[in-house]
This record gives sequence, structure tokens and C-alpha cells, in this order.
Amino acid sequence: MVKDTDERRSIHRIEVPGVSLRFKFSKGVNVLKNYSNAPDILNVSKSGIAFKTNQSAGYGDTIQMKLSFPDGKNINLKGKVRWAKEANGNGNKAIGVLFDPFGLKRQYNSIKALEYLRSLKNQAISQPFNSDTQEANS
Repeated sequence: MVKDTDERRSIHRIEVPGVSLRFKFSKGVNVLKNYSNAPDILNVSKSGIAFKTNQSAGYGDTIQMKLSFPDGKNINLKGKVRWAKEANGNGNKAIGVLFDPFGLKRQYNSIKALEYLRSLKNQAISQPFNSDTQEANS
């Protein structure tokens, strides 16, 4: 298998079928009132998520997310945009989000959300990055 030399991630991203994402950006003290639906989730891990949207986003933008999984689990997460690029030339953007830290205090994402994200490998249909390394560690 040929390795992608541009891949710098140490945490594996996976595709999980049936995940839905609603999100909103926080702009300073103003939080957009309505959540938007992401039409396509590209991948997810315990540290972040990538998805497509028709909304603009910039590096460092704060985002609030509500993820719903096929097993009925719903989790709320906060994070920061780490990259955004054109997707398919149709005006949609692909956005990569790094989740905020997990912890017990109110400003953190919940530990239960982290535990659930760690369990996602059991629901994955594919592991788009580092699949040869993943097999060696199994």
C-alpha cells in the first residue's frame, strides 16, 4: 500500500454511515441562533470532524455542533475551524474542525462524548488514513 506522505495526522479518521451533524458558528459574543445541517460528513475521530457545507468559515472560527449517530446517541461538541477549502467547485466548502479539550469543567467538551468518540471504530465502514498502520496495531 502506498502511504500518503502529506498525511500528518496521528489520530485515525473514520467514516461512520448515518451520522448527521447540525452546527452553528459563534462570531465573537454573537452566536448564530439557528443550527445548519451539514449535508456530508467526510470523517470523524476523537479529536475532530470534517464535513461539507455551503457556509463560509475561517481558521479559528468557533463552532458548536450536535452530532446524531445511527445507534441513537446524540452528542454536543465545541471546536475550532482548522482548515476550509473549496469542495467540488459547486460553492460548497470542506471544513475541518478540531474539537475543544475534553474535561469536567463547563467550558470543556464532556468526557462522555470523548468516550463515545473513542468507541466509533466499532461502527466504521472504512478508515481513510493509515489503514496499514491500524491493521498492524490490531
